[in-house]
Amino acid sequence: MVRQRVRPGDPAPRGEIIGRVRMYELISAIAFGGRRRRVYGRVVALSGARPGDRVMDVGCSGGYLARLLAAAVTPGGQVTGVDPAAPAITYARRRAPGNCSFTVGTAQDLGVPDGSFDVVTSTLALHHIPEPERPAAFSEMYRVLRPGGRLLVADFRPSRRRLALHSGGHAMRHNDPDLIGDLATAAGFRLEGRGDLPLLRYFQAIRPAGGGA
Repeated sequence: MVRQRVRPGDPAPRGEIIGRVRMYELISAIAFGGRRRRVYGRVVALSGARPGDRVMDVGCSGGYLARLLAAAVTPGGQVTGVDPAAPAITYARRRAPGNCSFTVGTAQDLGVPDGSFDVVTSTLALHHIPEPERPAAFSEMYRVLRPGGRLLVADFRPSRRRLALHSGGHAMRHNDPDLIGDLATAAGFRLEGRGDLPLLRYFQAIRPAGGGA
């Protein structure tokens, strides 16, 4: 399959990372049945990203969503994509528009100053993060958002077909997208909305103005 499981002692972070990026992109396109652009365009709209915003896409893989976000924040905005897989970041950088940059990193340690972003997105990434580390990932997303900043997190709705087609099994079998709301509120976010898109369940949240770090 397209993922490489990180082993203890490896320099890469724990969890599952994307190894063969072109194959992953192809499988993603197949999984959405030709609707990927439309679905991801809707994710961009739901994120609230607008011209001039600073956006971070956590678990950006090959940068597909980040490139759409970069168009949405033009003129004046910037998008930063973060992913633990160096091959994915290399792939994304080769296709990046001028207002979009990519860096190797994990959701649990985003490595940027507090309050750096207006919007944080994370799509089809949460199920790759080991369950015990997911609260830390949401705490980091909270930290890097400015007060009043917006969060959009989406992941696959459970389906046996999606388990076989997209994930190789283990991560998705232990994924419950409805827990996203609980993780967000525990980190300090205020939930603003939730819903379903083709294949996905999404949650919208806000870091309350005046919320502590």
